[in-house]
Amino acid sequence: MRKIINNIKPLASAAPHFSPRATARLRRVPTRPARARDLDAPARARARAAMTKRRTALVVLGDFGRSPRMQYHALSLARDADRAVDVVCYSGTPPIDALSREDAVTMRYVVGCRWRWLTRVPLALALGTRVAAQCAHLFWILMTMQRCEEMLIQNPPCVPTFLVCGIVCRARRTRLVVDWHNFAYTLFGMKRGDASATTRMLKWYERTQGKMWGDAHVCVTKAMGNFLEKEWKIEGARVVEDRAAERFREAAREATTPLEFWRSEPARSALEASPVARSEDALDRFLRGTHENMTKNKPRFIVSSTSWTPDEDFGVLLDAAVAYDARKRAKGDHASKSYPDIVIIITGQGPQKTMYEKKINELALEHVAFRTVWLDAADYPRALANAHLGVSLHTSSSGLDLPMKIVDMFGASLPVAAMRYAVIGELVQEGVNGVLFADATELAAMFAKLLRGDERLTLRALKHGAAKWGEQTWDDHWKRCALPVFADAA
Repeated sequence: MRKIINNIKPLASAAPHFSPRATARLRRVPTRPARARDLDAPARARARAAMTKRRTALVVLGDFGRSPRMQYHALSLARDADRAVDVVCYSGTPPIDALSREDAVTMRYVVGCRWRWLTRVPLALALGTRVAAQCAHLFWILMTMQRCEEMLIQNPPCVPTFLVCGIVCRARRTRLVVDWHNFAYTLFGMKRGDASATTRMLKWYERTQGKMWGDAHVCVTKAMGNFLEKEWKIEGARVVEDRAAERFREAAREATTPLEFWRSEPARSALEASPVARSEDALDRFLRGTHENMTKNKPRFIVSSTSWTPDEDFGVLLDAAVAYDARKRAKGDHASKSYPDIVIIITGQGPQKTMYEKKINELALEHVAFRTVWLDAADYPRALANAHLGVSLHTSSSGLDLPMKIVDMFGASLPVAAMRYAVIGELVQEGVNGVLFADATELAAMFAKLLRGDERLTLRALKHGAAKWGEQTWDDHWKRCALPVFADAA
């Protein structure tokens, strides 16, 4: 009984909400497992219900709170497939509110191996230690928790996920489902080179282990499904496209104006805390009501979200901003009527953020304002819905995946300017729900064309196309495309 009660006991990482010192103190406090007599009647009822439900484990060796697709999978499994879901992941960003409130979902955290002494040893030893510790802890969690009928894993990463989860699934007679988001070897190749021995070895491992252990496969694009079948001989991969959650549609229905949203809290505080904020720039004047165009040809708001990784070259956006600013200054006074000032809001966290913030602060711009912010899951959809244009610089390390940010933008009825690459046409239909560009010059031309006051009808048509694509939410698409994968097992 103690193990059953533990399976439904809500767990939450304290790390995002407390200082490191406070978190360390909390983790040293001993806790005893909850007993049946400690729970109220509803909790006991949920415990009994958990005994009868089929169980599915969902493994994400990453920050689960920053993986919308896997969070949506967990919710859909609990609600639409009537599963009890055990999420095994790293602690970090809090998950969306709907998931935190879901009684059928239990969070289990794998050790992150962020030990200080690892920074003082050779890199090979540090990596080996991390992998060994993660393997051991992941194996222990999966083998000691209540047996699951299915296990859904995210790839990448494939190390150590494939091997550990595959062994556990064979030992416990659990069906393994692989969700292919991208390929780990292509991401690694961006850092070390596609021709390196390590990259080639990782490609072999990913191909052979994925085929060996996977009982069923889902992927994000048709092109990826074709690649898995033709190149890696992994047959039957079902395409489950990314779709926006219903909260993005709600944000679109409740949208007001960019001025009203960014003047409200906590959005305004996020702007003021931005490392690239400048007093008296176009955004600052607009928010304070002193901008020269407060009624006609108001500043246009552009939003881009990113994880600040190498597969997105934000230098293209910076160069486009410089080109647009130069074009407007060259036009002189006439430009204020035909070329509005633009505000570029970039949301997200990641390794290259500081580098690009430094570059932004070095720019001398008069008619373009930048802000880098972090918005929570409640405010992010509203930021998209209250913008004029979205920008995606994602190019994909494999050329076979699609950016979730565009899906969210379409869900919020926001048209998109997207970097052109092989499979982007599966998502962005040029002239229907967005436009495509290849470099900074083309992007600056898009800004000049789409954001002008006399081009409102063009932008409105693209907005209508984006809204049309976003009508089918994740819930609808998941029931049609992903539910059969789990229904077949039942």
